[in-house]
Amino acid sequence: MTTTSFGKQIKMEMKSILVFQLSMEDLSLLIRDAVKTELQKINEVIQLNSQKEAPELLTRDEVANILKVSFTTLYHWNKSGELSAQKIGKRVYYQRSIIMDKLKVA
Repeated sequence: MTTTSFGKQIKMEMKSILVFQLSMEDLSLLIRDAVKTELQKINEVIQLNSQKEAPELLTRDEVANILKVSFTTLYHWNKSGELSAQKIGKRVYYQRSIIMDKLKVA
């Protein structure tokens, strides 16, 4: 058993246990720094995921206005496979990128 300036170090078989004497303020600072570091990592991951997230979705109203067609035409294009719609609940949405590609082709 040896004593260091940080506290007592006890060696037991291939493991060592460190015992430190810290003030409440020092412990609070250590915890705060550790939590801050982890939150920054999580924030970076969230920002990266939000950039890769689902494409922007448009409603039927928006698509009909952009393409200058009726809801019936959108319905028929969806049935024939010319446009692919996504249903979320009872609502129908279209990906902006697909609509813009349709404009380029037309």
